[in-house]
Amino acid sequence: MIVAISRFRAAPQEAERLVARFQERSRQVDTHEGFLGLEVLRSFEPAPELLLVTRWRDKEAMRAYFQSEDFRRAKAASANQEGATFAFYEVVGT
Repeated sequence: MIVAISRFRAAPQEAERLVARFQERSRQVDTHEGFLGLEVLRSFEPAPELLLVTRWRDKEAMRAYFQSEDFRRAKAASANQEGATFAFYEVVGT
């Protein structure tokens, strides 16, 4: 399993807007082969850190989504977060 994590900070009012947007997301990614789930995490700090955690069956499924029109649309609609980081991990134990 592959886990992709996007991490960024947001001003409190911006964080609320982003959380609402994720709660109302289109769920297009859910239909992609190999997609296992998405979680959006928010820290308790005044300027919260947000984590978007997606899980994929394997690298091939994740790559196929990243090359899809659905991903291009989702990326274009998302806010460009300054200082955001993005990392991939392989699950090697539970």
